[in-house]
Amino acid sequence: QLHPAIADLPKIIPGGQRAEPLVDETRINKLEEEAEKLRKIIEEKQSKLRKSVREWDRAVRESEAAAYRSSLAEESIRKLNGETEVQGAF
Repeated sequence: QLHPAIADLPKIIPGGQRAEPLVDETRINKLEEEAEKLRKIIEEKQSKLRKSVREWDRAVRESEAAAYRSSLAEESIRKLNGETEVQGAF
């Protein structure tokens, strides 16, 4: 009686001959090629995403800088027109 855990193992081949592969190599190769294609697609998508994120970050920085310059310009104009806020003497 064989133990159920080893019942599915291939039989021993006498004389040390090489056993036939348990799985079809062409199927494994096909799956590896498909996996490589998917990796390339994922890399391309991630590259596009990284580029978009960089552009978005740059646009945000430029927007913040423009807002800061605008507020400085408004403050400067108010000072030139004498519209500064009155502050206490103490």
